[in-house]
Order: sequence, then structure tokens, then C-alpha cells
Amino acid sequence: MIKLLIVDDSTDLLSALKMFLEKKGFTVNTTSDHRRLKDHIRQLNPDLLLMDIFLSGQDGRVLCRKLREDKNTQPLCIMLFSASPEALKNYKNYGADGCIQKPFNLKDLIDQIEFVHHNYLSSRPEEN
Repeated sequence: MIKLLIVDDSTDLLSALKMFLEKKGFTVNTTSDHRRLKDHIRQLNPDLLLMDIFLSGQDGRVLCRKLREDKNTQPLCIMLFSASPEALKNYKNYGADGCIQKPFNLKDLIDQIEFVHHNYLSSRPEEN
């Protein structure tokens, strides 16, 4: 199953998503500390990063762009989420592979994670 790293300021949301997604077979790690995001990515090597756009003190879209500019994190599949449809409008301009609007139905979240991850894997060049 897909190994996720979820980033959000809300520890309640992180706990609920972790519990639900693990019951559905995902491997889930969470963090509310966006300042150590690259460390978490390096240590956990997730298949997909699911990140809120509005993090305290930081814009998730800007973080996404920085991850895309760094050769060590560039190949990571990234999905953004937000309660603001306006904030999600141009998610691809920041380098994200997908997005979902909050509040989301949990089944829709799983479907979107699987869809984005599948499309991401199919679009990558084959490694020799």
C-alpha cells in the first residue's frame, strides 16, 4: 500500500486521518512541523506527501515549489489540500501532482490519493 506523509497544523485532523487511513491499509506518518519537512521526507521516504496549503507561518504551495526545486525531493508525489477552492486553483503551478478540497469525504480522499499516486507513477520515465 501507499506510504503517506501528511502535513497539517491540526493535530486532531492528523490523528483522525492517521487512524482512518491506517485501517484502510495505508502506512501513515504525520507532522505538524513544516520546518523539518525535508528531514521527515528524507527519514520516512514516503510515496506521497499530503500537505495543507495554509500552515501556520508558511504557505504549503511555497513549500511544494521548494520541494520541486530541490533535486533530493523533486521526485516526490505531492498532493495539496485546503478548505479554500481559490487556493487550490493553480496547484500545478506550484508543482503539486493533485489536490482535494476540505472538508472531504474520506472515501473520496482515498480515491484521490490512489488516483494521483497511480498517475504520478505512470508519468515517470522507466528506470533502467
